[in-house]
Amino acid sequence: MVQYKRLFSAAFLFLWLSVPALATAQSNLLPAAQSGDPEAQFHLGRAYESGEGVPQNDFEAVRWFQAAAQQDHPGAAMDLGWMLANGYGVAKDEGRALYWFTRAAALGAEGAADQRDALAAQFDPAARRAIAEEALRGLPEGSAAPNLPPALAVASDPVLGPEDDFETLRDRLNGGGGLDVLAKLRLLAQDGDVKARNLVGLALRRSTDAADRAAGVQWLFAAARDGLPAAQYNLAAALLDDAPPGSGRSPDYDGATRWLDLAAAGSAPADPSDYAAVSREFAARAGIRDPYRAALQGSEGAYEELRQLIRLKRQELLARRDYDSRRGAPPTATGRIESTVIE
Repeated sequence: MVQYKRLFSAAFLFLWLSVPALATAQSNLLPAAQSGDPEAQFHLGRAYESGEGVPQNDFEAVRWFQAAAQQDHPGAAMDLGWMLANGYGVAKDEGRALYWFTRAAALGAEGAADQRDALAAQFDPAARRAIAEEALRGLPEGSAAPNLPPALAVASDPVLGPEDDFETLRDRLNGGGGLDVLAKLRLLAQDGDVKARNLVGLALRRSTDAADRAAGVQWLFAAARDGLPAAQYNLAAALLDDAPPGSGRSPDYDGATRWLDLAAAGSAPADPSDYAAVSREFAARAGIRDPYRAALQGSEGAYEELRQLIRLKRQELLARRDYDSRRGAPPTATGRIESTVIE
């Protein structure tokens, strides 16, 4: 977020530093911000963060984000967490960043739960719980999460109940559920549920912990091996993601190509004469709010979006392979991925 904004603002710096722009931002936001209006404080912080209408200044951005966050402004709490997590305008402090991400998520800030969960993986369970309890203390009545968020709770000895089928757990995970939901999905995955294996793999791949991400690949491999097209696509993407450009590592292009081929074959449109298959895909489409997320999670109703993603990933793979060949990169890895944690 911050880095993208800076690239944008650097390209147009001469526009934003004009006298009219400065006057507009300061005259519209500064008086209200100084009078304590959290919305104005938040937007003034955003202006200083990006350099839009005022000289770019991370220290001023943090100052105004903090003023608004202390009045429970969701966006300001989210952005303050971001600044703390990255050390922009303030000393880097991941503990305080987790505090503000947790509070922002409870206040309903979009994307805050994802940031919270990714950062929480770096802390031991006791530290996560202590930070969460502090962050959630004194929340205004009616906030989105008055109790300890499941993502920060200690998952202990999960037990599958009769209501814990894959669809229910998937919806809970998509709705912000955390470690407790993931632990139950892992039980389903261990019992052989191919979609649960894929979803556990996707969740672990979002972690900032290297061991979690490696385990995520193993779960994706298990689901891909069992024939789930979404998992085959996700595994191909993981093979490319784990060797990003500039890392000095060469991706397993051959392996990624094979898995994309399998995903494309498995997600082909249903034969129009096969009424049962067409009806099944139509039914699976009902209720999908985010078709691309549904595609990654293995819904038959999102096969069209999955095929789009496969086409884009092929283009990325070919472009990277061509670039590596032109610069004389070492041969690609072709070793098999062994499933050591699934069986």
